[in-house]
Amino acid sequence: MKFEPTLHKLSNGITVILDPMDLETVAIKVSFATGSRDETADTFGITHFCEHMLCKGTPKFPTRKELRDFLENMGGASNASTSGSSLRFYGRIIAENINVLLEVFADQLKNSLFDAEKIEIERSVILDELRRAQSNNQRKNVDFIETNLFGFSAYRTLGTVENIKSFTRNQMIDWLKKRLSAKNCTICVSGRIDDATELLQRIEDLFNFLPTHDVSKNTELNYTPCTEFLSEPSIKNVCVDILFPYIRADTYENLRINMAEGKFRKYLSQELGEVLRQQNGLVYGLGMTSFGNEFDGVRGIHTETSPENLKKAIALMAQTAYRIYNIDKITQPVIDRFRNIHRLMDADFLESAVRRCDVLIGHWVDFGKLYDYDNMIKIDKEITADEVINSATGFFDGTMSIMTFGAEHNMDTEKIWKDNFK
Repeated sequence: MKFEPTLHKLSNGITVILDPMDLETVAIKVSFATGSRDETADTFGITHFCEHMLCKGTPKFPTRKELRDFLENMGGASNASTSGSSLRFYGRIIAENINVLLEVFADQLKNSLFDAEKIEIERSVILDELRRAQSNNQRKNVDFIETNLFGFSAYRTLGTVENIKSFTRNQMIDWLKKRLSAKNCTICVSGRIDDATELLQRIEDLFNFLPTHDVSKNTELNYTPCTEFLSEPSIKNVCVDILFPYIRADTYENLRINMAEGKFRKYLSQELGEVLRQQNGLVYGLGMTSFGNEFDGVRGIHTETSPENLKKAIALMAQTAYRIYNIDKITQPVIDRFRNIHRLMDADFLESAVRRCDVLIGHWVDFGKLYDYDNMIKIDKEITADEVINSATGFFDGTMSIMTFGAEHNMDTEKIWKDNFK
């Protein structure tokens, strides 16, 4: 399937990416580069609360049910989400009704009522959402890690109970006026596009109400290395995260070398899985993980095991990591194997309008560049084993953190790692 997206700048500064596909549907995303990392302690959760209210009624569609029923009659669906770095509206619809979905998103952004009664309903809903998140052991583990390493809670996107209870209608509207602008807005359309010129003009007409001020971005991150354990009696295993600082930032200038490092991490993950699961039966699953932002953070190994197997698991992880890093380094046949399996992932990407929309917006927001699929394939084919080995230099050299969460243990996990990383 062809991949020929085009990049356009509207007169007010909105970035539009058009990605034609031979389909009967279109996927649309309207993304603003702002999220919880741009909030402060007294405003944690406000972007997420605003997201809820932007989906809770306009004069045209006063209730969520009326909007849902209308879109379903038009062969479409929509939703929204908030993350640390973005506020997004997204959906799919049959291609002949593309303007319908664009009009819905524009209407929500321009005309949402922020009805007082519905604010109180959503306040209760978001508090329940927060309680559910705080009861989820996986979310608890992430919060434990991010609070200790970076000093902020993983729940900050949802907010604190105090903040959620305190946000007013005026406060939310003022926040959106500051944080939403044509200059931090990207709109992507992937799917059947019958007339690109007409579509661009329609987007221009619908979204010309957006202001054009600059919007700041907060990427500050302070890493405090530590080895910590948090007991969670409801968990029978111990979750283990062995983490090291980024070698380099995830910037466009570092794209090739970071792609090479990604192959090292994939090789390391496979070898660790072979040793810990297949050969020793210590874990069910194991993978690489990361925390932080595009400029700074930590990457490393995540798994979980029983308390009685914890010492052996960490020792084998350290021994295997040392072997892969220093002795049995990645070889060209492994690189070739990775390249072949990557073709399957490429097919998944090319055949999905939703995936293409995600990647195109993400690449533009992260790098300020239109995603060049052919160039990415070219780079992937060119990367050699020596490049992968060189890209990983320093991976285990930074100040390590080991975070364990779950069943009780009294082991010196850092000592176990250091005694075996040789």
